[in-house]
Amino acid sequence: MKRLYVFIGVLLYVYAMTAQTITGDTIKEVSVIGIQKKNIQSSTPLHNINSDDVLRLGVTDIADAIHRLPGITLRDYGGAGGMKTISVRGFGSQHTGVSYDGMMLSDCQTGQIDLQRYSLDNMKEIRLQVGDNENIFLPARNIASAAVLELTSDDNRKTNYYKLTTGSWGMINPMVNVGTNINKVYLGVNADFLHADNNYPFTLTNVTQQTREKRTNSKMNQGQGEINVGYSTDHSSLTGKIYYYDNDRELPGVVHLYTDDNDENLRERNMFAQMRYKTTFNDRLSLMINGKWNLASTDYHNGKPTGGVTSAEYWQREYYGSMALLYDFDERWSANYSADYFVNDINSDVMVDADRKSLLQSLSAKYAIDRLSLTARVLWSNYLSENQRLSPSLSLSYRLLADERLYVRASYKNIFRMPSFNELYFFHMGTQDLLPETTDQFNVGVTWANSRQNVVKAMMTIDAYYNKVSDKIVSVPINMFVWRNINIGKVDAYGLDFTADVTYNITSRQCVGITTNYSLQKIENTTNSESKYYRNQIAYTPVHSGSMTVSWQNPWVSMSVTGDGMSERWATNEHTEGTNMAGFMEFAVSAYKTIRCKACEFTLRGDILNIFDKQYDIVAHYPMPGRSFKVSLAVRM
Repeated sequence: MKRLYVFIGVLLYVYAMTAQTITGDTIKEVSVIGIQKKNIQSSTPLHNINSDDVLRLGVTDIADAIHRLPGITLRDYGGAGGMKTISVRGFGSQHTGVSYDGMMLSDCQTGQIDLQRYSLDNMKEIRLQVGDNENIFLPARNIASAAVLELTSDDNRKTNYYKLTTGSWGMINPMVNVGTNINKVYLGVNADFLHADNNYPFTLTNVTQQTREKRTNSKMNQGQGEINVGYSTDHSSLTGKIYYYDNDRELPGVVHLYTDDNDENLRERNMFAQMRYKTTFNDRLSLMINGKWNLASTDYHNGKPTGGVTSAEYWQREYYGSMALLYDFDERWSANYSADYFVNDINSDVMVDADRKSLLQSLSAKYAIDRLSLTARVLWSNYLSENQRLSPSLSLSYRLLADERLYVRASYKNIFRMPSFNELYFFHMGTQDLLPETTDQFNVGVTWANSRQNVVKAMMTIDAYYNKVSDKIVSVPINMFVWRNINIGKVDAYGLDFTADVTYNITSRQCVGITTNYSLQKIENTTNSESKYYRNQIAYTPVHSGSMTVSWQNPWVSMSVTGDGMSERWATNEHTEGTNMAGFMEFAVSAYKTIRCKACEFTLRGDILNIFDKQYDIVAHYPMPGRSFKVSLAVRM
């Protein structure tokens, strides 16, 4: 607590010193977030959170941002920096691609991207694209997933940014971002470090007896850094990124009655370098070239091996190249051809080496006039010596009324996914007989936006979908590192996603807003109608989930209150006795104050998470934290 008191004292001192220099003219008017045109006009479901929303909606980290997007199921093992992966509309995390600054992140080992590796403080926008992407000027790999989560880093190249966050259970998180422009060249460096003990208390229930326990073996130290460079002219741009990540953490075990003793450690390191070159030869023809090299290592240590799960080290590499050509025939028609080639290989001290060579090619066309947008694409996926497939997609959006921003949209996408190296080759869980997953996804929706004299702004989207998956691979966790994978045959998914965002300007310097999302997901096993498991909901997928945030922006202290939760889930596909997990609803409150003093901008922020100390699990027997706090000071200059 001593560290907290010192930190709060620093915040109050900064506030007092800067407040003396502020005049009434320096208080910025409340910025009202405008209606996102791309969300409304998109022919496929598109949802986003930008850097302004982080403060307005009280978003605390990447996982919290994900909670605000519809149709996403988050797997969270708890604690600051704990592993966090997502699935969209029941597809599974391997079907959800993640791109960082326009290029796909890769984890051929597990196929799952751990989102806690990436800092929210460095993000300009987080965007979820379900189905195909209306932007046809993309690498083929960016469209080879059922859904893509796009992370875009902050490109404010003349701003230096420093932030320090502290919180419950030994969490401390310093972050720095500096950048400079020299003529047409940009150089930026950012670094982020996170330490957390994560020894939070929880309630253990044994029939009618309840005891207060404390999480053990949860300490972690995580660091990441980036170097970004860029060069641009009137017709061309060249950007590059070097990224390094290192996480040394203890892995908390499954909580059993009377003991949660565990002796597992995981050291993960990842480094990649990527480059993108874009140029326009004339008003019609554009070229994009991408290249990437990726190296990742995983060192897993189990001091108390059980069930054949022993220590292991894994190394994986990727070499990737891509080319795309875009041609605009006129203002209405455009077409794009993309070709990607990449090589993945993996080796370890406990398994046979493996490699995979992949060639993806796509041909896309887009037609757009005032009220109609139509996009068609075919993707040829060739996993050399393994499998190949053609995957078509089609999407359209139509504005129903010329004087009203009311749109209908419909889309279809076929895609298939090869099993990851983890699913195929890991000695303790791999099954080399796994079949590729094949999916068909259909979506119809209505979107609407309106603004009345710049006083009330409203946006609404509602989408209904049907997904059909054959030979679905389902992963069920044994612990934080070991999963069990099986093909379960066929899965049918029916669902509904709803979002709404309304802001009301009370005065020129005050506004209130309500932002909400809701998802209905029926993700059912339809392999065998004679089976007792027929129509069972897939493991870890809630039928109902959603969140709501009420915010008040003002010149004094802006605030927001958020509630999010989900309904009952099952920890197994078989729904065996004792594997049902209760639904939950948790609430958080956030407050911040921005102070401007000469060339500096100070933002003081405090958050109370899970304010009612709700006890719940997202992954079975991995209790989530109860009531906690975060306090931060950010300086922008």
